[in-house]
Amino acid sequence: WGKTDIDDDDDNSKLFYFRKAHQRKGGGRGVKFRRTLMTDDFPLLPSSTIIKDDDGYSDQHSTFETKPSLTVVLSTSPRVRAVTSFLTLKPEDFHPNESGEIPLESKIATYAAFLKLVEHRLTDAGYEVQTLRIATNPFGEYLPTVSEPTKLKTQLSKFDAILEKHSVEFCSLGPATRPEEVDCCSIIVSTSHRLSCSTDLIIDDITMARKAAECMKTISQLDGASHLKKGLGNFQFCAAACCKPYTPFFPAARSASLSSVDDFDLIPFALGLENGKLAQRLLSETKTVDNIGTTFRNGMAEALYPLARFCESIANESCGKYKYVGMDTSLNPSLDEGGSVAAAIELIDIVKQFGGRGSMAVAAEITKAIKSLPGIQCVGYSGLMLPVMEDDRLAELASKGEIDTTRLLALSSVCGVGLDTVPVSGHATIEELMGLILDVGSLAFRYNKSLSCRLLLCPEQEGGDIANLHSPYLCECKIFSI
Repeated sequence: WGKTDIDDDDDNSKLFYFRKAHQRKGGGRGVKFRRTLMTDDFPLLPSSTIIKDDDGYSDQHSTFETKPSLTVVLSTSPRVRAVTSFLTLKPEDFHPNESGEIPLESKIATYAAFLKLVEHRLTDAGYEVQTLRIATNPFGEYLPTVSEPTKLKTQLSKFDAILEKHSVEFCSLGPATRPEEVDCCSIIVSTSHRLSCSTDLIIDDITMARKAAECMKTISQLDGASHLKKGLGNFQFCAAACCKPYTPFFPAARSASLSSVDDFDLIPFALGLENGKLAQRLLSETKTVDNIGTTFRNGMAEALYPLARFCESIANESCGKYKYVGMDTSLNPSLDEGGSVAAAIELIDIVKQFGGRGSMAVAAEITKAIKSLPGIQCVGYSGLMLPVMEDDRLAELASKGEIDTTRLLALSSVCGVGLDTVPVSGHATIEELMGLILDVGSLAFRYNKSLSCRLLLCPEQEGGDIANLHSPYLCECKIFSI
C-alpha cells in the first residue's frame, strides 16, 4: 500500500484513506478510498483491520484492468455461515459405470474440492467461513422408496461414507415431494448427522402436512446416535413451503430438479450468512424506523457488496465451471455476545421490547431493505430470521412468555423464516403439529414467500420445562405450549 493517512473526523470515528497503484493502458494513477470506522466498536484499529482488494491480495504491486474496490473486513462483518453448492443427482449415479467407477464418488470429490477452494479464497480475503455444504435435488428423483427399505438404507450409508471420506459434514437431500416419500425422511435423518431433508408443502395439502407431523413425531422418538438424542434429530428436518432451488440454509436447502438442469457439470453455489453483530451495529446507527431504508440499507449494501463481487469473481475465473447464484441476505443471529437479531431490533426507537408494538413494522422495513440491496442477487429466505433457540434474546423472551407461536407467525407474514427451532413438548399431538405446519404453509402461499416449520419435539417434557437438547448450536429455552 502506497500511503495511509488517518484523520480524526469526530470523537467517535476516524477516516482511513488508502492509496493503491492503479494501472490502465497508457500509465498509472492513484486511487483514493474512503471508509468510516467506529473506534468505539473497534478500539484496535487500524492494526486489527484486514485490508484486501477484490481478488483477495494485499500486494502493493498488484494491478487491475478496471478500477479496483476495497474490502475492509471488520469484527462485525458478516460471517459466512454456509457455502452451499448444489448437486443434481440421477439414480444411475449410485451404480458402477462402464469403467467400474461410481459416479456419485467422483461428483462428491469434485464438489468437495470446489468447496475447499471457495473456503480458501474467502479465508484469504479475511472472511470467516463456518461450514461447507452440498444440497441435492429432491431425493425421490434418485433414491429408492421406503417400499425398498434395505436398498434405501444401503444407498444412504454409501452416500454418507462418501461424504465422510471427502470431509463434507453437511448435506441436504432435498425435499420429499409426495406423501409416500415422507416416510423416507426419518430414515435419512437416522442414518447420519450429515444428512438433512425436508417436505415440500403444497397449498392446503392436509395429507402432506399430516405426514410431516408424523415424521417429526417419529424422529423425536429415535435414539442411539448422539445426533438423535432427546429429540435433536428434528434439527435436520423441516416442513418447507415455497422454498425454491438454491436456498443455501438447511434443512430446506435444495438443488434444481432433474427436469430443469441442462448442464450437469456446472457447479452452482450460494452463500448463507451469520450477521447478528452486523445487525446490532447498523441498527444502533440507524436509531429510528424511518432511517431503515437509508442508513441500515446502505450499511448492509456496503458490508455485503464486496462479498458478492468476490464470489462473482470466483465464478468468472472458472471458465464456466462454477456459477454464483446469489446470497441469502437474511439477518441471521449467532449465540455470541452481541449476536442477537431480536436485541438488534430493540435498538430502534419504536420498539420497546421485541414482539411488542412496533416490532412488525420494523421487521417489515428491514425485510424490504435486505431484499433490495443494490448489486446483490438474493436467494433463499432473504428476510428476518427468528430461530428461537439460536437467538438468546428471543429465547429469553420466549421463556418469560412474551413470545409464542402466534406472535412468531404474525411476524412471519412480513419477514421470515416461519417457525424455526421452536421447542415443543414431545407429547404434542399430530393434530397440534399439523396446525402449526398448515399455518406456516398458509402464510407462505398467501404472500408467496419462502417459509419453513422446524419444531424440536422434546421427549418426556412438557410446556414450561427447560428444553434439554444439550447442543452447542442451541441455547436454553422453555418449551412452548401449543
